[in-house]
Amino acid sequence: MNALCSVHIPLLAVVGFGLVQTGRVQEHPRTMMRISTQIVEPRPDPGSFAAQPKVLWRAGTKYARVAESPDIQNRVQGLMIINEPDAWMINLFDKSGKHMVDPGPSLDVHLPIFTDTSVKTRLKELEFGRELKFFAHEGAQGSAGEAISGGATERYQLTIASGRVVLWTDVKSKKPLRVSLVENALSKTIEYLSYDDNLAFNPSLFQPPTGIAMQNAK
Repeated sequence: MNALCSVHIPLLAVVGFGLVQTGRVQEHPRTMMRISTQIVEPRPDPGSFAAQPKVLWRAGTKYARVAESPDIQNRVQGLMIINEPDAWMINLFDKSGKHMVDPGPSLDVHLPIFTDTSVKTRLKELEFGRELKFFAHEGAQGSAGEAISGGATERYQLTIASGRVVLWTDVKSKKPLRVSLVENALSKTIEYLSYDDNLAFNPSLFQPPTGIAMQNAK
């Protein structure tokens, strides 16, 4: 199942839905990741929804949660929860939601970083929580990068089709600090505000909150 992190959670394209409960029992992973990001390029208007941070969690290959900041103007606060094969797209603002079931055959969560791009090739495999794995798989070698917030970085770069994607990581922790896609002379850059990759798994995060008027997707 793909969770495509676009402007609003209701616009997420999650592929492969059915409406039949499978009764599948999953073994809980021991740890999970929590990643907070913010768009910095193109530079959003200060105080706008686009300028607000987004937080996501992922655990193992079956669990993900993506939480957006409130968009008061459009009366939307998006929350998406994936607990394969189940997925819920929720608007916390009006407490409404849709429930979907992934029919498979592959019941794996995918969280691609860049979704609104013309580069359709291997870039879809660049995911939140799998950044270094992607660049290593593509054979990218790290080099000394530009300082970010006064700290030393390591820089990885790849050319994919007509685009160029760059990842900066902290020299000591190896955690991502910034990722950028440049195509057609335009840059799209996301900054990591936090990157916790060894938190104790919390199963309650991957269940929908109570009090939501839920509908099954058709």
